[in-house]
Amino acid sequence: MSEVGRAFVAVVPPPDVLDAVEDVTATLTGSIDGARRSRREQRHLTLQFLGNRVDLDAVAGALGSIAIACGEARLGGAGAFPSERRGRVLWLGLRDGVALLVQLAGAVNALLRPLGFEPEARPYHPHLTLARFKTPADLREVVGAIGEDAVGPTWTVDEVVLFRSNLRSTGAEYTPFARVPLARSSDRSRR
Repeated sequence: MSEVGRAFVAVVPPPDVLDAVEDVTATLTGSIDGARRSRREQRHLTLQFLGNRVDLDAVAGALGSIAIACGEARLGGAGAFPSERRGRVLWLGLRDGVALLVQLAGAVNALLRPLGFEPEARPYHPHLTLARFKTPADLREVVGAIGEDAVGPTWTVDEVVLFRSNLRSTGAEYTPFARVPLARSSDRSRR
C-alpha cells in the first residue's frame, strides 16, 4: 500500500551554508522579533508544494526520471513576500544558481503534472524562508540589514528531496521520504 501524506519537493543547502544562514539570522533584531523563525532543520528551497494527500511512493517514482545535471548555487540577497513594506514572509534568495533552480522546478512540475499536481500560476522564485509573520510587517530595514551580499559558500546542487511534512504545535516537522540524485556531467552547458 502506498504511503499518503502532506509533502513537498525541495533542494537543501549543505551544513556549511546553513551555518552561514544561522550567522545571518542571529544578527537580526527589531521587527523580526515577533516572527516565527524557521529552524535550521526546516530550511530548504521549495521546488513544488504538493498538498496534504500525496501518494509519496508515486511521487518518488516519478521524480526518479529527473534528467537535470548538477549545478552550482549560492545564497544571497533578502526580500519579503508579498512586499518588503507589508511582509508576511522574510526570505533569502539566490545570488547564483537561479537558472538551475528554475530549471529544476520546471522539471519537477513536468514529471508530477501527470499525477495531478499542477504548478503554481505565478512564476517560480527560489528562496529560503527565514521567518513568517502572522500580520504584515514593515521589513525594509531587516531586508536592508541583510543586504545583497552572498551568504555562505557556493555549493553543488546534486539532489532533490521529497519531504513528508507533519504539522505540530511546535511547528512543521520535515522528514526526507526520498532523495533523488541529479545527473553528474562534465557538460557545463546543460547547467
